[in-house]
Formats: sequence, structure tokens, C-alpha cells
Amino acid sequence: MNAYETGIDGPVVCCQCKEQYCMDCPVNALSTGSQNQVVYSPTICIRCGSCERQCPIGALEIFDQFVYVCDLCGGRPQCVEACTEGAIGYDPEGERPSLQEYKEKTEKMNPSEKRYYYITEQGVPVQKKWRDSHD
Repeated sequence: MNAYETGIDGPVVCCQCKEQYCMDCPVNALSTGSQNQVVYSPTICIRCGSCERQCPIGALEIFDQFVYVCDLCGGRPQCVEACTEGAIGYDPEGERPSLQEYKEKTEKMNPSEKRYYYITEQGVPVQKKWRDSHD
């Protein structure tokens, strides 16, 4: 996701939220793995879009007949390891965030709009904090 006017460019990925809104799947094609990650079963999924609509930050996406969602790379997220600036973190022992406030604010948005809203809401304060610490 790129929010050009803010200078923020980065992915919006599943944050393994407390509510797990996406699990409201009519055929139970999504489940929770041992690290609270979303596990997608392509053989069960009917690509109805329910999970994509339910995620308040647009972290799930149906593209080319598959559901794309962060699976934490088996507990060693490659994005965290690849980020040379330390801007991405992963704490397997950390508290899972609540996305209830986003659910209420993004209810009528499409997934792309949800991603944009989330990255600007989350990214601007983080960007400022990072810049302040690197000045």
C-alpha cells in the first residue's frame, strides 16, 4: 500500500487480531494456527469474499482465485528479517491487538480503502517517531 501524500509505503498484513473477524467463513476455510496465524485452506474455500469483507484493515485479499493472508512464515516472518531499518517487528509473546475501532470506522469501505485508512492511521505516528529518533 502506498500513501503517496504521506510518504508511507508498506504492506498491510494480518496482525492476528483478538477478534478474528475473518474467521466468520461460511465453509470454515480459515482456521487459527499454533502461532495465532490465519491458516487458509484452498481446497475448502469457495472464494465468496466474506473474509476479505470482514477484515477491518483489508489484510486479506482474494486475487487470482486465492486468498492471500500473512501466515507469519512459520514463526520467522521474512519481512521482519529483511527490513534493514527495523521498521517491522514481530513479538510472538506479545498481546494480540484489537481492531474493533477499525471495524466500526471501516464498515462501509472496500478492502483497498480499508488498507489505505489503516496505513495512514498507523503509519503517520510511527513515521514521526522513527524520524525523530533518527535526527
